[in-house]
Amino acid sequence: QDIAYYRIYGLGLWGRLEGRIYTNYSVIPEMPLIEKGQSKWAYGLDFGDLCSTLVKATLFKDRFYLEEQFYKSGWTNADIIEFLSHVPKGDIYGDPTSKQAINEICQAGYSAFEGIKGVKESIDLCKRQTLYITQASVNLIKEIQGYHRKKNPLATGTEEAFLDEPVKFHDHACDAFRYAIWGITSRFGFATARPRSTEPIKALTFGDEVRNK
Repeated sequence: QDIAYYRIYGLGLWGRLEGRIYTNYSVIPEMPLIEKGQSKWAYGLDFGDLCSTLVKATLFKDRFYLEEQFYKSGWTNADIIEFLSHVPKGDIYGDPTSKQAINEICQAGYSAFEGIKGVKESIDLCKRQTLYITQASVNLIKEIQGYHRKKNPLATGTEEAFLDEPVKFHDHACDAFRYAIWGITSRFGFATARPRSTEPIKALTFGDEVRNK
């Protein structure tokens, strides 16, 4: 998909990645002290044969704090459900292409929903936030540092050098946190964080409860 990426991550050669998607983040030593009721938070969950990952996104004082919860290869849905039994319960926004896995998590008693399908819309939303990532989130940090757009093969001197599309590689944690951030803003409707989207935010029906934007 990307020659520069292949040279660096495939061949182990020196190189420089261009077209980075996220520059709006900082790495912090740990989460700030947040008293109960001062924040809104949710989990983002990405499934995959190579890697499954869970990221917790917390909105506190107009800033998003991201914490990697797990980043594991070979985990089954049962492994994920077992892990969830040991952490605080919260809304989970998962990969929308993994409907069966999300249903299994729901059947296990957790509030799990399909995450946003629009990649560009959710990336645009995340790029307009202030992101703080805990230094213990080592895999998330590695991913976000290398997360970049595809080169435009038809680019000339007057055309955009990069496509509005990310390289689909080492993006599990990046997918997970955008599901969570979109879910939080969709549910609570913060005016400063609403996405400008071709896919409008809709009310989410959770059982008999309807949570409007």
